[in-house]
Amino acid sequence: MKNIIKLIGLLLIASPSFAQHKIVLTPDQFETAISSEGVVVIDVRRPDEFSKGHIKGAVNANWQDLAEFSKKTELLEKARPVYIYCQAGVRSEKASEWMRKNGFKHVSGLEGGIQAWKNLGKPVE
Repeated sequence: MKNIIKLIGLLLIASPSFAQHKIVLTPDQFETAISSEGVVVIDVRRPDEFSKGHIKGAVNANWQDLAEFSKKTELLEKARPVYIYCQAGVRSEKASEWMRKNGFKHVSGLEGGIQAWKNLGKPVE
């Protein structure tokens, strides 16, 4: 039993995927985080969704067009904090996973997406 526990511990330490775990923030936490200097906010919805209202300062990088998404994110500093959202959280979770697998160190999602953001009366432009 001790050997199994040691083996599991070693696997957890050795696996880089465990170091880059999923981070999802509540709308209040997300709002506080994006008010910091030097962060990037990415809206991964389609351009037509983005134009109907987005979080101030967000850049639109359509997750459903992977070529566009890749092109817009390839120039970002991978060590810079990235805050990402979509309509309800599904697309941004997939996009966050892709970003972490492609070397981004600090990627956080918005729990419930912009839908949850709006439900709390938070501002969009």
